[in-house]
Amino acid sequence: MRLSALENLESFALLGPGFGRGRFLLLTDLDTGGDGAPQLVYAPFEASGANPRRFGVGSAMVVNIDFDITPRAVNPFLHDETYRTTIERIRTAIARGDVYQVCYTVRAAIGETTGAELLALMCSRGVPRFAAWVRLPDGEEFVSASPELFFETDGRHVHTEPMKGTAAPNAAGFLESSEKDLSELAMITDLVRNDLTQVCRPRSVRVACDRRLIELPYALQTVSDVVGEMAAGVTPLDLLAVLHPGGSVTGAPKQAALAMIRQIEPGPRGAYCGSLGLWCDGQSTFSLLIRTAIRTPAGWIYGVGGGIVYDSDADQEREELRIKLGALWTSVEHQE
Repeated sequence: MRLSALENLESFALLGPGFGRGRFLLLTDLDTGGDGAPQLVYAPFEASGANPRRFGVGSAMVVNIDFDITPRAVNPFLHDETYRTTIERIRTAIARGDVYQVCYTVRAAIGETTGAELLALMCSRGVPRFAAWVRLPDGEEFVSASPELFFETDGRHVHTEPMKGTAAPNAAGFLESSEKDLSELAMITDLVRNDLTQVCRPRSVRVACDRRLIELPYALQTVSDVVGEMAAGVTPLDLLAVLHPGGSVTGAPKQAALAMIRQIEPGPRGAYCGSLGLWCDGQSTFSLLIRTAIRTPAGWIYGVGGGIVYDSDADQEREELRIKLGALWTSVEHQE
């Protein structure tokens, strides 16, 4: 299937290999409020996880995508004028004991482009695990190059993969030895573990791996693996209710971090940092919508951010934003 052909569809979700067991899935004729299987489940960052948007699917098929589009280069303009002062504001709140970690995000305007061009750009150095291009029946549209598994279920088993810690592709030694990045991940791993205990069998939740490295074309990331067994009667929607928004895009404690995010960020994140899932036949897969661009009346915007702890340095955090913008480049050389 030609990627360009999807531009003519009124509503669809093109989901990458992490959703479709290694293949792209195309869901079309999305029906708001639809039941049945499969279901597309979506919760913007500010929405309650207990009340996500659910879409029935008119047609679902495995497809091979022909990237028949040569994407225009984008020139992101990062709106980070108050970045340094906001980092200090967060550090002051941490010193007071108000919060331990805050995921602070900013937006980049990325100029004139299309959804097809953006997905082709994001896939130019390899298809991201949770690549997605979604156009909803109400016209909302976003494109994601997310590498992060929010959670997945198979029967009663649940697996989450919180991601914190970022470095350039050649900086594995730095990332692995960084106490600051280690503490970021440890806090969020503990938060996710605690969230899961609300909906899992007692003593079934455990940290299967406390830290491992993931290699992306433009960055190195660290993740942990937290697993559990869902309690009787619990569904993926119940998991979403307690886990959303994801700890890796909020901070810890979650409610305190969310309160500060509302104070320091200029507007809602929307799809960026939200949750996107496919639920079908006793299995579900949800991504965390990082590395995600949203179509707005003023053009496409792309969010970047990172976890701020007391040890954070504004210049180093700003460099992390640059690394994450690498999802929009066609080559590492361009990123440099």
